[in-house]
Amino acid sequence: MSGQQWKDVVGPVEVTPGSVSICFVFFRGMNLEHLDAAWYSLSKQDLAHVNAVYFLDNNTTYSVKEISTVLWRYPFWKPGQLFSTYDKHDNPLRTQSWSVNTVCQQAAGPWVFFTRADYILAFDALARMRAEILDRPTWDQRRFVSGWCWQMAYDREAKNIDANIDIEQYGWRERGMPALLEHPYAFRFHETDQDAGVWFTAKDYLAEAGWMNEKLTSWGYQQSTFQRALRNNGITCSALPDYLFAHQHHYAVRDFDKARREYEQFGEGR
Repeated sequence: MSGQQWKDVVGPVEVTPGSVSICFVFFRGMNLEHLDAAWYSLSKQDLAHVNAVYFLDNNTTYSVKEISTVLWRYPFWKPGQLFSTYDKHDNPLRTQSWSVNTVCQQAAGPWVFFTRADYILAFDALARMRAEILDRPTWDQRRFVSGWCWQMAYDREAKNIDANIDIEQYGWRERGMPALLEHPYAFRFHETDQDAGVWFTAKDYLAEAGWMNEKLTSWGYQQSTFQRALRNNGITCSALPDYLFAHQHHYAVRDFDKARREYEQFGEGR
């Protein structure tokens, strides 16, 4: 199956003022072990307010059967809540911006919790991000919230290093985030109020900011540019001062010069 042919398990999505749509992206460069760890951590969230889970395969090398085997290993959703698409487009320009827009535009909303296959979530990540916004009075809910990130197996300049430690040795599936904080090759990333990989906000706010800029295709400025656009539209971007997700080790192409040229050409002042 290819293209945006979103399939649901049973029936329609129930949308209430406080309900949340989970949006999840599995992308090229990730393997099934990354997916398994991220999907397991998603299964450990408080899902009481979740109305649907939207899964996007952005041109990975894995078959629908291989991916589905992992997804159904942890069937944490209720009947009618899982929507998925497997888009084998082979278009190198469809990177982060495209995948975020594609999955979030499909979401029922009104609130969106976004995460990816390269992130392991603290087991209370969703609940804490949701509470940070929805526990505020209505007039103070124009917010985009994230948390601190624990970057595993990268140096501070985000260069790839050879150390690829087996994360299962820490017992994180039982102990949660405190176990991953024992990873010896990692650094703290606290600037998620500027550049977040996992986040919670309203779908309407994404639209108000013009969605992510799909002309920015290189790793480097896609998320930070979008969060600037959110702030320019009166959305407060903040990060809870605690490690709510950990970035799994994987290799990726990083060309800052190309990213800078794209930003200068297509950044549109945002």
